[in-house]
Amino acid sequence: MKTKTVAALTLLALTRSAFANIDIQFDYSYDTGHFFTGANAARQSALNAAASAFESRLTDSLTAITSSGGNHYTTSFFNPADPNNAAEISLSNQSIGTDVIRIYIGSYAFGGTTLGVGGPGGFGCSGSPVFCSSATLDRGQGKTANPGAVDFALWGGAITFDADTNWNFGTGAPAIGQYDLYSVAVHELGHVLGFGTSDSFSNHVSGLTFSGATAGTVSLADDAHWAQGTKSVANGVTQEAAMTPFISAGQRKYFTNLDFAALRDIGWQVSAVPEADSWALLLVGIGLIGLIVRRRTGC
Repeated sequence: MKTKTVAALTLLALTRSAFANIDIQFDYSYDTGHFFTGANAARQSALNAAASAFESRLTDSLTAITSSGGNHYTTSFFNPADPNNAAEISLSNQSIGTDVIRIYIGSYAFGGTTLGVGGPGGFGCSGSPVFCSSATLDRGQGKTANPGAVDFALWGGAITFDADTNWNFGTGAPAIGQYDLYSVAVHELGHVLGFGTSDSFSNHVSGLTFSGATAGTVSLADDAHWAQGTKSVANGVTQEAAMTPFISAGQRKYFTNLDFAALRDIGWQVSAVPEADSWALLLVGIGLIGLIVRRRTGC
């Protein structure tokens, strides 16, 4: 079976837990190819299902960011319609609601084997010291930037999906030759949330080894993925961990206990798995994907 390289994060998509706070919101302003909009708007359900998988488990409380008067918050991110363009998009006077993570979505014909790329955005801030304090820029979390970063907080980022891939947009298993968009989406969301893209992740890496209090010591393929063949458990079933760098067409993965453990180690508050009868399981798979790291630029 042909395989493709992936920065992939697979996951169970759940109904949102009563204890979870995070609200992942997708923005399609840069979906200029109408891959997810217009006649193709139904495809957005796969992205919403992917978001719910994280929303049901992450319980952090993210401070609101409100630009007004002399306080200005600028967001920057790669163009979801052309991620190979070195010029980033910069949006001034942005406001992000409490607990909201905003992610810009688009499509691009990558060619080759790339299914998608994603990563967190950067920022700039001007105004009062209170507004531009760590409580605002780090959204009320712990220390998120080096030296000594132990947490991760973000306003959002961007994800691009390959426009020419034979996708499975549904909740059923991908057919032979298909790659599952839900699974690619959850993978890239993992990178947006700091897996392989945050200072707090890098601070757990030495050579090709990740060492965390929750995840333990795990071999890496590179500085952003578990080594190929790394196993863990998802919904009681052993599988290759979601954040390994390879995936096969027709394959489905889920975000495993190990993948969630890494999010906990980089600073996210991860709730326990809900009881089985409270889960809305969406069975999905993943394909080949990559990541784009956009570290913060400061204030």
